Amino acid sequence: MADAQPSAAPETLAYLRDGAGAGIDAVDASSLVYGPDGRPARLGKEGFEHLVRKLEILRWLERLPVESFLEVGAGLDHVPCLVRERHGADAYYADVNHAVTLPGGTERLGKLDHGVTLDVSRLPFADDSFDVVLASEVLEHLVRPVEALAELVRVARRAVVMTSLEALAPGRLARLLAHLRIDTRVPHVERNFFLAREFHAFFGADLRHEALFSYLDAPASPFWPRAWIDAAFAAIQDVDALVAALVRAATPRPHGPGTMGILLVKVQPGTTLRPPLDADAERALARWLIGTEAELERESYELLASHAAWTLRPELRPATPPPAPDRRVAAALLGCLRCPDCRGPLAPAPMALRCAPCGTAFPTEQGVPILFPTRAHDGLDEAVRRLCGDDAARARVVRRLAARLRRNERPPGVLRRAFWGLDRLVVRAAG
Repeated sequence: MADAQPSAAPETLAYLRDGAGAGIDAVDASSLVYGPDGRPARLGKEGFEHLVRKLEILRWLERLPVESFLEVGAGLDHVPCLVRERHGADAYYADVNHAVTLPGGTERLGKLDHGVTLDVSRLPFADDSFDVVLASEVLEHLVRPVEALAELVRVARRAVVMTSLEALAPGRLARLLAHLRIDTRVPHVERNFFLAREFHAFFGADLRHEALFSYLDAPASPFWPRAWIDAAFAAIQDVDALVAALVRAATPRPHGPGTMGILLVKVQPGTTLRPPLDADAERALARWLIGTEAELERESYELLASHAAWTLRPELRPATPPPAPDRRVAAALLGCLRCPDCRGPLAPAPMALRCAPCGTAFPTEQGVPILFPTRAHDGLDEAVRRLCGDDAARARVVRRLAARLRRNERPPGVLRRAFWGLDRLVVRAAG
């Protein structure tokens, strides 16, 4: 039997596993964005953009009913914690990288009994399991994006929210050149690019989308010298100033010159959106986000510092033991889990979940199920039906897109290898 086709390339899986540990080890006091008083002290371009993205996501969640929430591709971030604290939602972390779904970090993050290791192209959940499903900066990296999009729609009861900085192409020529330039052998490379109208083929005419970033509204232009950019963001050392800059940069903008990336919201039929936030509510949301981010950063740093101290002085370690390796999967989570191979219900077994219909056993660790499919699934027909229904015109577009993107799975031809070589020469010449 053929091996299951993962949603992430093997090189990407290795990159993510290595990067998770490196990211934790690299944290020290000099990397903290916020000072002890909660004011920004070391804000940079990337940290600011990260806040803008979160503010835009949270702004949409304010308009939706959110009693349950799933982030697919959560990584080392903590958006589910923000959603739980803001909305009181039962919020879950999911990722292809098992190391980041384990219940580490502070108790406040809420990872214990709320993590799942999975493949996004074959989500191990029942239909309509969560009110809102988020996939932020995931789409551009997937091997089988069409199947993954259909899975996100399948398990979302109210809405799917997605962001991608790279996946929106401004035109056909730019998309073609991007595909030719991208070396898909590179770990975690951006490999998928779409036109705006192709997103409508995936999700329908009622899809809501906007530019992810508008550099016309940002404190600095990406075309400035790096020293100027760093100085512009480092100068923001007041919460009020950061609130104003965030709200301005997160203003909904159509795609066009000066913008980059895309935020997409697929609202499921029968879901009523609340009105957009007014100016005062948006400023209040931005202020809440900054305050919560500062608290979480400080708590995480203190935990890491404590771990370093306990390495030198083991007798200082608290007596509270970590979750046992054989901890059972929580009943609330188990109720919405399904076998990724046959969609059958799963039952507890020693350090595993077992599917009664097909007999497959999936391992668990510290209460986190590891639910990768064990069989190959060519789910394109099912994906197209779920995304397009009986709309034949949209289905034709989606099938053409899938065929084009599956060429990324084949060994590169002469033309692509030539482009890769030329691209490396250009990069070296540019310094």
